[in-house]
Amino acid sequence: MKLLTCNEMRELDSLAIEKIGIPGLVLMENAGEKVAELIEEKCSPLSGKLIYIFCGRGNNGGDGLVAARHLFNKRCRVRVFLATQKDKLKGDAATNLKIALNIGIDVREIVSESDVFSLKKELEKKRVIVDALLGTGAKGAPRGVIKELIKLINSLEGNVVAVDIPSGVDADTGEVPGEAVKAKWTVTFAYPKRGLYLYPGMDYTGKIKVVDIGIPYNLLDEGKIKSNLFIREDVPPNLFFRKPSSHKGSFGHLLVIAGSRGMTGAGALASLAALRVGAGLVTLGIPCSLNPILEMKLTEVMTLPLPETEEGTLSLKALDKICQFARRCKALVLGPGLSTQEETKELVKKIMVSLKIPLVLDADGITALAENTKLIAQYPAPLIITPHPGELSRLLSISIPEVQKDRIFSSKILAEKTGKIAILKGARTVITDEQGNSWVNSTGNPGMASGGSGDVLSGILGGFLVQGMGPLMAAKIGVYLHGLSADLVVKEKGQLSLIAGDILENIPQAIRSLKNGCC
Repeated sequence: MKLLTCNEMRELDSLAIEKIGIPGLVLMENAGEKVAELIEEKCSPLSGKLIYIFCGRGNNGGDGLVAARHLFNKRCRVRVFLATQKDKLKGDAATNLKIALNIGIDVREIVSESDVFSLKKELEKKRVIVDALLGTGAKGAPRGVIKELIKLINSLEGNVVAVDIPSGVDADTGEVPGEAVKAKWTVTFAYPKRGLYLYPGMDYTGKIKVVDIGIPYNLLDEGKIKSNLFIREDVPPNLFFRKPSSHKGSFGHLLVIAGSRGMTGAGALASLAALRVGAGLVTLGIPCSLNPILEMKLTEVMTLPLPETEEGTLSLKALDKICQFARRCKALVLGPGLSTQEETKELVKKIMVSLKIPLVLDADGITALAENTKLIAQYPAPLIITPHPGELSRLLSISIPEVQKDRIFSSKILAEKTGKIAILKGARTVITDEQGNSWVNSTGNPGMASGGSGDVLSGILGGFLVQGMGPLMAAKIGVYLHGLSADLVVKEKGQLSLIAGDILENIPQAIRSLKNGCC
């Protein structure tokens, strides 16, 4: 599903109006009618129901005025609060204001903070509220009367419907720089906007409904739209099909280089996750002193004891053994729980210039290369890099807030800088390819914010790579499956109690649900 920026949506509107000849008044009519239809669907019976509609001075306000007319015709008691003087409206919005006034809809100007204060005292609290104050083109924190009206809307009890996007949410990034309307439903027009599916904006949207307002589908040049929402329908059919004649050699041998003293769980989780998604063989390379622990902990995973430092981390002396063993493997996971010990970091750099098999670079493996991203760019085989926001901030030499301000852009910068597949983990994980195309993942929940979740993901990715899946497909399917497994856990255990081992154990159920098409 394509996610549009406000500029892309504006261009699409212009094409519909100027190239096709659809009057803007028609598009506004369709938009407002769809808002009224959603209110009728969710809040019936409508006859006699009091509905407050807050309108701005732009086209978003015009959409609200159309909705007011349709709700008036459904016998609702409609009151419109206009955040400007009536004669300030222009174009199609002004036309719909005139119609609303002519049929007797109560439209009241709210042009000062004292007007807002007076209004607050007289409004009944439990009513349906429509937010048509700011459209998708609004930027920055709301100010003045708009800011006070947003605070008023949020203080009222009742169902809030946002028109196109909740006022105060950035349509491109999901950023909320100031006050923002907290909606129960958002009716967005023609195509979903990026900011509706990114946090913190998603905390304000409620349930999102994308509605057709008459823009011809063939006006959208999908090849030019770089952002997407990855959903169930994007998972290829027969993804997990296996021929009856298959054997363990058919599904590859994965090498996982992970772990250090006190961090044995990282390698174990990654290795078992790879097996759970179908890797034929998995070998875990760990510091030799950890081998007895992991021999006991892991039954199906083979281990490769490697030379270690005095601190119980992998030593540079492990390089030859790793390179020799990697010749029999089809992919490598590098990084979970390795530590940031200096010699181990040097080992990571040596591995990057010595191997030529598909690679998942994660956790401490990323940190080891934070000041030498050229080694990532120069890696001669497919590579998936999986930073969380802190790791990406080090890779790009920017602050974590800067990373989070526009997660799609941040992921794009990393992918273009390295020429590799980038996965920016976190609430609404973003996958980006070398050409800057991005996919926002639609699965996952806050319960995943616990230690080890990322190790499970790296194992899933390695497990897919070793079976011959391309890095982009492995990234998209892997992230989706990882989040889906966590979502299935939450249905039984809730978010608070979710741990990484639960995600691991629910991978088979998640795969079954994808095969059965039930999620």
